[in-house]
Amino acid sequence: MLLRKILTRLPLLLLALFIAAGIALPAADLVIASGGKARLPIVLPRGANEVERAAADELANYLARVTGAKFKIKKEKRRKNARPGIYVGRTEFALQLGLRAVQPDSEVWHVVAHGERLVLAGEGPRGTLYAVYHFLEDQLGVRWWTPWEQTVPRIVELTMPKIVRRGEPAFVYRDLYGVGGERLFNARNRINGHFTFLPARYGGREAYGPPDQVHNLFRYLPPDEYFETDPEFYAELDGQRTSVRAQLCFSNEDLAQQIVEKLRAYIDEARASALAKGERPPRLFAVSQNDYNGACECRSCRELVQRANGHESAALVTFINRVARGIAADYPEVLVDTLAYGHTFDPPPGLSYEPNVSLRLAALYGRDFAKPITAPVHRFYRDAIEGWRSRTAHLRIWDYAVTYGDEGNLPLPNLPVLATDLRYYLNHGVEGLFLQFDRPLLSDMRDLKQWIVIKLVEHPGLDLAELVFEFTEGYYGPAGAAIRGYLWSLDEAAARRPPSIGYPPRLEDYGFLDRAFVLEAHTRFDDAEREAGEDEELLERVRRARLSLDRATVLLWEERFGSESRVPLPDGGELWLRGVAERCRGTAFRVIEQRLPERRWKRERSRIEDELGPVVARYEELERARQAR
Repeated sequence: MLLRKILTRLPLLLLALFIAAGIALPAADLVIASGGKARLPIVLPRGANEVERAAADELANYLARVTGAKFKIKKEKRRKNARPGIYVGRTEFALQLGLRAVQPDSEVWHVVAHGERLVLAGEGPRGTLYAVYHFLEDQLGVRWWTPWEQTVPRIVELTMPKIVRRGEPAFVYRDLYGVGGERLFNARNRINGHFTFLPARYGGREAYGPPDQVHNLFRYLPPDEYFETDPEFYAELDGQRTSVRAQLCFSNEDLAQQIVEKLRAYIDEARASALAKGERPPRLFAVSQNDYNGACECRSCRELVQRANGHESAALVTFINRVARGIAADYPEVLVDTLAYGHTFDPPPGLSYEPNVSLRLAALYGRDFAKPITAPVHRFYRDAIEGWRSRTAHLRIWDYAVTYGDEGNLPLPNLPVLATDLRYYLNHGVEGLFLQFDRPLLSDMRDLKQWIVIKLVEHPGLDLAELVFEFTEGYYGPAGAAIRGYLWSLDEAAARRPPSIGYPPRLEDYGFLDRAFVLEAHTRFDDAEREAGEDEELLERVRRARLSLDRATVLLWEERFGSESRVPLPDGGELWLRGVAERCRGTAFRVIEQRLPERRWKRERSRIEDELGPVVARYEELERARQAR
């Protein structure tokens, strides 16, 4: 708490330091580039680390693209008075201003412009990078929309007003699964989790060590190796020990010791590997239940559950605590990561996790993904968050930014839901977030939603409407207004017929996607495509945004509207619907080649063809029959 107060007051403290050091804060702007020439060098500390060098390279690259000028990178010289320049990292000048590391894991960043000097510095492994990226984004208008697309404005006369800014991400751990593309996209947008795969040069990542980051009990004790000799380690179901869709026997103390020995070996292995690569060793090691129920029914496990008023999580808490205690003394920096999920979702009364346990709460079952966590239907989820928060020192959330199932990812106005949930998590002691954002092909408004979620993960208090406007204007250009019109009409349709979207969703759950809305939505996208004009890049962006609507249209007319005689096809009849399916298939195929590794092309094309190919073929046959007549 004291640290937060100090950091909050840092801008005022820095101003006081400038005055005490006799450093003037003139009203004139700092001139960075003019007439195609750099007016300031980039200055690195003597003995700069690889992150500071990477930050300087990123800065020089983007400043050159913005201004057309070439910026030199120099080392700081020992001088009483610092020369004019852009000081990156922990330079002596930055330290003179009081920009010192508060704690090694801090991600605080500072942007300070005064006189003839600009300071971009930070703390911990990523703070300086974040200072550079915030400067480029907040002051110069650079935007990294997707891993494949960015906007870099042109500013020939680049000046900076007097400024003292600092910040840090809201959550300690931030990860999105399924982003893909260039890994630097994650660093530039301040994502730091396991699936960023960022090297040490770009701040590294908060990685999980081996054997895996989730659902890994059988990675520790493969049944092929251990079941025959140690069947008592595995769950008892219906009176028999089994490894088929089962957990382990969490009450077994010998099992806990076996896992401790395995975990120690994994930690040592990960440390040696990180040392060889010059990286920071991982601090998260998952001991995580398998992805199904199969809780042990032996007498000892049942007694643990009964003493906890029937809460299945009691056996897991007991087991994980034994493991955590087994490594705490020799590996004090390591967190044992586990899940509260499915049958272990609810916190057991009278039990708490050890301080070196990190708990990820995953509410896939029972959720209504069309409603925020504050809705009455989610009382069970709020109770779980509040209950676990008092039972663990490290509460994190495993959440879902897409909807799964064969009929998932249809148009859904869930950005307000995601924004509300992220604010709730922050206000209720959650320290980390893992969000699944896979299903990259046909996900609803994927580019827009992914960018906005990334911004909200860093700062949940940002204004959602402003973020939507910024993305639609910056990414879709002249087509942005029509895209916003589509989003508005989607909101209105859902308000008229509020949906309930569970796991997995059913087509009938999307009742608000009626014929009137679908036709209006296509009119909006037709307008967007016209506004994109001959700009092929913008047109492709609009068509990617249209993917989910196109897919929903085909599914709805094939499986719901088509059976209702009162719901005829629009003008053009079968030809219109065939065109929608062909556009959806063609756009999806292009996305596959543009955004997925080649090894996945065949499989993903097959999935698209299985769903849309028969529709196209059937209507092609109808058209041939019509022409033959």
